[in-house]
Amino acid sequence: MLDYRVIKKKFPLIIILLIFLTPAGVFLFRSPVLIVTDASFNLLYGTGRFRRKEFVTSLGLFRRVIPVSVDESAGPDLLVLAVEGAARSPKAVLFPYRYLQGAQVYREGHPNVAVLVFGGPAGAPKTPDSAPALSFVYTDTAGDLYRAGLCAAFFVQGNDGVLVFTGGNLSNQYREAFRRGLRDQGFLGNPVFLDDSADYPSYSGIGCVVVAGPAAKFLEQNLKIPVILFSWTDPAITPRSVKLVFDDSLPALAFGAFRAFSADLKRPGEIPVSSQPALLYDRIEKKSFRKLARLTKEKFEEK
Repeated sequence: MLDYRVIKKKFPLIIILLIFLTPAGVFLFRSPVLIVTDASFNLLYGTGRFRRKEFVTSLGLFRRVIPVSVDESAGPDLLVLAVEGAARSPKAVLFPYRYLQGAQVYREGHPNVAVLVFGGPAGAPKTPDSAPALSFVYTDTAGDLYRAGLCAAFFVQGNDGVLVFTGGNLSNQYREAFRRGLRDQGFLGNPVFLDDSADYPSYSGIGCVVVAGPAAKFLEQNLKIPVILFSWTDPAITPRSVKLVFDDSLPALAFGAFRAFSADLKRPGEIPVSSQPALLYDRIEKKSFRKLARLTKEKFEEK
């Protein structure tokens, strides 16, 4: 027999428990999103670091993010089996471009699940006309370089210059986005763009170096010049000259990709996502940190 006096006495506690348990229940029962990775990437990126990204993304999306680790040699059928084994009815699945064929096969068998593919050659045909439509996530390179320009100009002192190492040919569009960032922060000089394999004669008079390609050759010199680095490398293990890291890896872009696509999960398209900037707090003065944090959030608008 129910004792209503006991229930009445504990009613506030019951309400508090419901307040806390209801969101948790909703979180657990919502369809998850899946991120396909492999052992090589996990080793490079760091398992613990990936788990932290996974946790933050789960909180931001208010739905579970489940990584699906597959063997690099897995064919489309095995890949699909691994994804199906991770969740019956996910909200969305994010594949690296190297598993494009597996993404296509999965999409054919799961037409109500959003299938996103990260990366791939710019401007290349992505899927045959007859195939179910996929959505493609790519890095907003122009926006990233604009923010890098803003921050590089902030680091420069007086008449010092800016040096940019690239991973190959950088289009005029992207170079102009970087220059605009410099100008919008008051830097009126011309940055020097070099291929990452080039030897620069002297770093005297250089106030900031942006490394947007393989970085080992420059970073091994351990110069005391502020560095902005585009890399998947864990910021904690970079030299102290590195002040800001732009991370455009799969885990870093996952939140922006799923968030941008959540409005209409059945409509395919291309999704530009900004890299995730990481400012190294212990390497930057407190006043400068706040200013730089604001600059990394600026939006790039093409004129």
